[in-house]
Amino acid sequence: MSMQERFSFEAQTLLPGLSFPAIRSVIQQRAQEFDLPVVIDSDDEVQIETTYGNYSLQRRDAHSLARIGAPRADWLYVLKESLSDTIEHLAPEIAAEICWSDAQESAGRRPPNFQFITVEHVERIPGSFLRVTAQAEDLTHFTTDAIHFRLALPNPALDTPQWPYLSETGQTIWPKGDATLHRPVYTVRALDLTTGRLVFDIFEHDGGRATEWARSVSPGCRVGLTGPGGGGIPEVETIMIYADETGFPAVARILDALGPKASGRVVLELTTPESADYLMPHHPGIRIEHHGSNDRDLGDLAIATLANWPGHMVWLAAEKSAAQKVRAHLKSAGLNAKDHYIAAYWTRPAESDAQP
Repeated sequence: MSMQERFSFEAQTLLPGLSFPAIRSVIQQRAQEFDLPVVIDSDDEVQIETTYGNYSLQRRDAHSLARIGAPRADWLYVLKESLSDTIEHLAPEIAAEICWSDAQESAGRRPPNFQFITVEHVERIPGSFLRVTAQAEDLTHFTTDAIHFRLALPNPALDTPQWPYLSETGQTIWPKGDATLHRPVYTVRALDLTTGRLVFDIFEHDGGRATEWARSVSPGCRVGLTGPGGGGIPEVETIMIYADETGFPAVARILDALGPKASGRVVLELTTPESADYLMPHHPGIRIEHHGSNDRDLGDLAIATLANWPGHMVWLAAEKSAAQKVRAHLKSAGLNAKDHYIAAYWTRPAESDAQP
């Protein structure tokens, strides 16, 4: 079955000057790193399967052709952006030449996964969190398969924010300079598809741009949102969960959704004792434990305890180095990373200036 026959949405672009062996090697590495199925791997084509759809890179003499297929327009867009980022790191000059076949249909519009939300109110909740309730334009795609999103927060010093749009070549033009948007990732804590109401929690810490925004935002303020994306609710009966405060809302969402027969353990890392007060739903089969951040690294703790829980799905959301340790451990143990969820929710300031 061809990509056109399999997917409702499809786009392609020529990558002039990019040799097929070069891009093939990068795609193969990407598939190996994230345990993505390789559907085709020949001297003339490499195709990988993802949650959102398929990438296909094909030889065209001294050039390469990229084709992408997806069942939804917003998923097609996500795949385009992902491939553009990959090519940007490999050959920035070629990434700038990308021109998607469906570009004329969307030029000047906002990205398919972008919408505005209007803040209704913000309240402090136990655990040093700020709970934001907002009105969204459309939540129909926010299913249990994808529970994360990015805020798009403008520079508060600007009177008139700038927002992203699609160019005539199909690439996303994001505001730059002083107009650059801050785009942290958050988890949907609760939503109502009928009313469009969206609830999410922000871990409160001094210096965080999202924290400062939530502390000062007024009802009626409008900001951007992109998504949904990321992992969803695990449909398993045995699970081991590890998370620091940035992952607490996602853990709560999972505990809400797990079936009554599910069993396992949750280990929550605390940077402050107050974080233990974050309200986690009770599940009769799940034991919750607290772990001080000055004790053993969360990644090391997970690795040390996994052997005692064979057959359990591992779900971890923490700092980048902890996630890398656990991901490497699973690979060395011969385990399929697709059967688990290991995510870096933030990176230490020494490695990045990004603030959650």
